[in-house]
Amino acid sequence: MEFSFNIIEDYDDNIIIKQSIKKRSRLICEEKEEELIEEKTTDKNFQNKSNRAIDIFMKNKHKYGNLKDTGKDYNSISYIVKKQLSQSQSIKLGIIMEKVLTDLILESNSNLKSIKPKNESGKKEKDHLFMDENNKIIYYSEIKSNLNLDTEKSKETSNKCIDIYNILIKKYKNYKVNMYLVGIRYFVKEIIPKNIINKYDNISEHVVGVNEYLSSLNCNIKFNEDEYIEYINDIVNHSL
Repeated sequence: MEFSFNIIEDYDDNIIIKQSIKKRSRLICEEKEEELIEEKTTDKNFQNKSNRAIDIFMKNKHKYGNLKDTGKDYNSISYIVKKQLSQSQSIKLGIIMEKVLTDLILESNSNLKSIKPKNESGKKEKDHLFMDENNKIIYYSEIKSNLNLDTEKSKETSNKCIDIYNILIKKYKNYKVNMYLVGIRYFVKEIIPKNIINKYDNISEHVVGVNEYLSSLNCNIKFNEDEYIEYINDIVNHSL
C-alpha cells in the first residue's frame, strides 16, 4: 500500500513533522473540536458573569434612579424656551442672561457701576456686584438659571451668598450691602414654588424673581409673564 505524505508545520511544538493525509485530517478535526469546546466554555463563562452582573443591578435598581424622560424641569429657564435646548445650551443661556442683565441694569440706572472683580483662583466668584456711590449701597447677587438644586448644592449656594455678604460688609463699612439670589426662570418671586424657596431657608427672604431684582436696583423695567417669556425666547433665537 502506498501512502502519501505532506510536510506540515506543528505550531505547538514549533517543529516540522511528517503526517499522512488521513492522519492529518483527523488531527485537524480534533483541533477544531477542541477550539469549539473552548469557545463554548468561554461564551458560557461570559454569559454567567453577565447574568450575575444583571442580577446585582436588578436587586439594587431602586437605588439608581432611571432614564425616563420626565420632560423639561419647571424650575429651569429652559422650561420657558420654545426651542429644545441641550443641557450645554441651557448652561450657556444662563451665562448669557447674567451678562444681559448686567447691561440692562447699568443702562437703566446711571447711578450704578459694576465693581465685579476678575475671577481669581481660590476666591469665590460673584455673578453681579454693583456700587451706588450716591446712595452708599452695594448690590451683590448670584444669578441662577435653575434653583432646583439638590440639597448639597443648594446649601453650598446659600453658604456662598452668606460668606460673600459677610466679606462685603467688612470691606464696604460705609455702605449698605444688599444681597440677592435671583432665579431667572421666574419673572416674579410669587411663582417660585415654596419647596424651591425652602431649599434656601437661611436666605429665603433674599430669593427673588427678575422683577423684584430689577426693582430693588431702581431699574424702571417690569415684565408680565408673556413679555418675559417672549424676551427670553428672543434672546435665544438671536443667540443660536
